[in-house]
Amino acid sequence: MVSAPVPDKNSHVLILDNYDSFTWNLYQLACRLSARVTVIRTQDISLEALVAESSSQPLPYTHLIISPGPGHPDSDSGISIPAIHHFAGRIPIFGVCLGLQCIFTAFGGTVDVAGEIVHGKTSEIFHDAKGIFWGIEKQGFNATRYHSLVGKLGTLPDVLEVTSKTHNGLVMGVRHKKWVIDSVQYHPESILSEEGETMMRNFLRFKGGLWEENPGFGITMVEQTSGKLPTPMPAQVPSILQKIYAQRKQDVEKAKGTPGFFPSDLDSLINLHVAPPAIDFYSRLLPTTAKPVSLLAEIKRASPSKGSFLEPGMKPPSSAEIAQSYANAGAAAISVLTEPTWFKGALNDMLAARQIVGTMPNRPAILRKDFIFDKYQIDEARVSGADSVLLIVAMLQQEGLKALYDHSKSRGMEPLVEVNNEEELERALQIGAKVIGVNNRNLNNFQVDMDTTKRIMAAVKKHFSSQTANGTAASSTPPLILALSGISSRADVQEYEREGISGILVGESLMRASDRKAFVHQLLGTTNTVVEPAGTLVKICGVKNVATALLCKDAGADFIGLNFVPSSRRKISLSQAKEIVDALRKTGGRMAAPMTRTDSRIGTKELGKKDWFEYSTFGLMNKSVSEKPQVVGVFQNQPLEFVLEAIALLDLDVVQLHGHEPAEWAQVIPRPVIRAFHVSNPPTPQVLEATRPGYHAVPLFDTQLPASSLSGGAGKTFDHQLANQIAGDVKFILAGGLTANNVAEAVRRTRPWAVDVAGGVESDGEKTEELIRAFVTSVREASASN
Repeated sequence: MVSAPVPDKNSHVLILDNYDSFTWNLYQLACRLSARVTVIRTQDISLEALVAESSSQPLPYTHLIISPGPGHPDSDSGISIPAIHHFAGRIPIFGVCLGLQCIFTAFGGTVDVAGEIVHGKTSEIFHDAKGIFWGIEKQGFNATRYHSLVGKLGTLPDVLEVTSKTHNGLVMGVRHKKWVIDSVQYHPESILSEEGETMMRNFLRFKGGLWEENPGFGITMVEQTSGKLPTPMPAQVPSILQKIYAQRKQDVEKAKGTPGFFPSDLDSLINLHVAPPAIDFYSRLLPTTAKPVSLLAEIKRASPSKGSFLEPGMKPPSSAEIAQSYANAGAAAISVLTEPTWFKGALNDMLAARQIVGTMPNRPAILRKDFIFDKYQIDEARVSGADSVLLIVAMLQQEGLKALYDHSKSRGMEPLVEVNNEEELERALQIGAKVIGVNNRNLNNFQVDMDTTKRIMAAVKKHFSSQTANGTAASSTPPLILALSGISSRADVQEYEREGISGILVGESLMRASDRKAFVHQLLGTTNTVVEPAGTLVKICGVKNVATALLCKDAGADFIGLNFVPSSRRKISLSQAKEIVDALRKTGGRMAAPMTRTDSRIGTKELGKKDWFEYSTFGLMNKSVSEKPQVVGVFQNQPLEFVLEAIALLDLDVVQLHGHEPAEWAQVIPRPVIRAFHVSNPPTPQVLEATRPGYHAVPLFDTQLPASSLSGGAGKTFDHQLANQIAGDVKFILAGGLTANNVAEAVRRTRPWAVDVAGGVESDGEKTEELIRAFVTSVREASASN
């Protein structure tokens, strides 16, 4: 071994200061090691003046340090990058923090957000023991970090090599392969950093501009000229997967000791059915003619290899917002990263995703994607609404893998079993996995190989074809094979389709897409069909006799409302209502059974509807066309028993609740529920509940009257534009002071799903044929003009 030379006391170090207080620490450290030091601010001098100044001095600059500093190397480093280009190959260069980023940028790399903002925190550093690290035996020494940017590993220039990393793979040091240029992302000059003096001493020992002139620092020309990167860290350094696993073990032990989250608590919640119901993950992913490849859309904020996916200053969308956009785009499943340290996820992300899609027909399955090694994590997932969990073969022994698989199945969840090679595939097949995901990314080094899925698919085909040849395949069905990483284009998907892949998981590309729905359609090769809105429907309320009911039907009303509110002047008895209902149905009214909240007669067309209100109103609209008019029973603050009695006696089509009834009644009442909300300006918190999915089928907006009087049916209007502001994209019924004279304008301005009228078609308290027909005609004409 060649010994490293001692520092030259005649060295003249130039520090280019990027306006950072740590420059003073660098100055002191170099001076303490007997170097002569000159400090020049990077924006106070041109490169030409700097070169001229160096040449004119008795002792020209022998070493260059690019200091730390705020900002980005492209815009905030003054002459740092030009100076690197000029002095490279002539004198040794050392970059610190922003200085590393300048070196990374100078040779063509990309500097971007790190995925974590660290200011004054220490991290363990793992290094290659060469160059500035020569003589440092300790791996995982502490170093102080102050940065939010980092050189992106995937853009590492060919002339540079990685010399040190954090435990989660962030680049912490780079070195030029030929020229004497070394750098670190952290602050060796900080009092909290270890080995800083050794690094500075090594730098001051460097001579000239080429590594071949510096044989005492562990760098050989074989590595410089081979074209291959040397191993950046010694073999004893834990892989990323091992690091994550070790941290998750600590996390799980802490969770198990948290009151309310003891293992016994989770078991109780599951047994008491507090956990949301699960759907069959395997069935949800089965390919169809319309969708030969299922999409698993992933929610993740960051990754160990690329850091945060958010642009600086960008407001992150909530997991519920993202899940809703995925569901509306047609995802078969939503994968939620719940690992907090490297992927910045949480169990609450998954719970929110499950809740937002919970009311959607044919909802996406929810997958907990994490590093699972304990049955406790599976129970956590089930309580938080998961339909499946990820089991990574690479991190589990076979006995443990089988135990976790069986436990997940016992909780009603078919796991997604992840493999990366044929050996792991064989282990997955041995436990009977029905859904196998192929991770194109190796979790030990995070390198991506898109052909991994093809190799695994070929192995699966070979395995089951050999079983068929041996006559042993009768009892076994090939598993669904999913491609899990690196997919970003339609070409990627088509290639996997040809291989017979059942599904793809897409995360980063979707998270970064500005229009997720359009990106999904592009990936899957589907079209985004736009459904034109149907015409506004008409509900005539407060019908009191058979003659008026038949008149409304003949005029074209879609709904007829029968009022059972005791204090209303339009209130009728159940026996009167029975006469009206019988008369309507004898004259060609409803020809089929009434629709329920979970009607199975709606058909496959409606199952494509993703939104709860779109689903509910679609069914009501179709029935109003083919079986109209539908009979609506109107109730206000009456006992639930009376409402159910009226439904049983009259066989009502729809129930309208116009008072303060609990929202949960809609889940008990065996008919679609119209729920009235009384609008004031500004809207009350109660009115904002109008768009809560999973309960009422459609909200009705009526005028807010004084508390002592009736709400609705008083002929009073309100600012109808408020209805649009409250409802957003949700379909609604508009009521409150509508007449044949103003309804057309209201329909044109607000485009309601339906309008509701009572007093607006009455004269002297009684409904008239002229007003009824005029009202219906006005609505139809206004709808047609829209």
